[in-house]
Amino acid sequence: MDVRDSFKNATRAIIAAKMRSFLTMLGIIIGIAAVVMLMGVGNGSKQSILSRMQGSGSGNLYLTAGTRATVLMGGFGGQGGRPGQSSSKTKITMDDLAYIEENSTMSIIVSPVNTTNLTIKRNSTTMSGTGIFATVNYFEVEGVTVADGRAITQGDVDNRTRNVVIGDTVATTLFPDESAVGQDIRLNGATYQVVGVAAAKGETMGSSVDASIVLPFSVGEKSFGMTRNVVSRTTIKCVDPTQSAAVATEITDNLTLKHKKVDFTVQDVAAMTELVTSSMTTLTTLLAAIGGLSLLVGGIGIMNIMLVSVTERTREIGIRKALGAKERDILGQFLIESSLLSISGGVIGIVVSVLGSQFVVSRFTTTAITGSSILLAVGFSIAVGIFFGVYPARKAARLIPVEALRYE
Repeated sequence: MDVRDSFKNATRAIIAAKMRSFLTMLGIIIGIAAVVMLMGVGNGSKQSILSRMQGSGSGNLYLTAGTRATVLMGGFGGQGGRPGQSSSKTKITMDDLAYIEENSTMSIIVSPVNTTNLTIKRNSTTMSGTGIFATVNYFEVEGVTVADGRAITQGDVDNRTRNVVIGDTVATTLFPDESAVGQDIRLNGATYQVVGVAAAKGETMGSSVDASIVLPFSVGEKSFGMTRNVVSRTTIKCVDPTQSAAVATEITDNLTLKHKKVDFTVQDVAAMTELVTSSMTTLTTLLAAIGGLSLLVGGIGIMNIMLVSVTERTREIGIRKALGAKERDILGQFLIESSLLSISGGVIGIVVSVLGSQFVVSRFTTTAITGSSILLAVGFSIAVGIFFGVYPARKAARLIPVEALRYE
């Protein structure tokens, strides 16, 4: 008997017991769906985090006051959702930044930033947002493009002018039907003029310029009570991104020499990206392993049903062996039958996982089902069918014809 005959016999056996076959496949369906969806959640979360980090600049460094432990205890987001706010006992000053620039042997661009929460109002429309007090370097370092009007200039910083650049979300909220450039808005009760509108950028590193307003750095000291020359967060752009690790080391050495101690933290986006990638890959693998437990239960279900099938068809097996069927023919038929059950369940499970991810899971979290996860699921299905089908198939193949024919 060739493979085609074994395939036909296995198919007939499955179709003859439709409900039992479906219930047997149900464990595989649930297991495969769980594996694919959990891997999708892991991959989606990784892609989301990495896109936010990479959107902030692959060669960027973040300098904040306080040691790494202090920064982590304060939360990665900090005020305004950006990493590392100043500790009350430590601080980074404009003098520190000037010292870093003077002693840098590599090309860098320094962008100091302070942030605060704002109440933004125009006529009867009011919204909340983040005030970003920045220098002229902010736009280049953070990759912020001005879509309409102009950016903050050095004159704005030197003269503490009340000129601001608003984010895309702020513009569409306050000025839905007209250009915002040249218009006045009120920030915490004071009047400021809009000189530019930033292009939509999305969220990077936990914050978004879209819902923010960029003001001259000096205005924070004049009108918002910020300590003179103190910086809460500094982004340092490496002109050559491949030098980011070397620049981070140089900044650490120079600032330690100036402060006589390490009371600051330098975070490398490239290093953080590598760490996140490694951590999220581990998490995705763990999620897949958890889903694999359901697949294991489904495989045991297949083995149980196949053992029942062998018992029910003992006389049939005896007759076939008496007519000349060899052990490999019986073994092949039952292995094909268990594999068909597993593969069919796997295919249905993949369909369920794709639909579930698209219409259900995506409403709660980012998900990304990749071709590799689907191929892995298919491979799992085949492996489960063969692994858990071997024992029942061997038991059937080794039946002695005379004893099988006597079976009632």
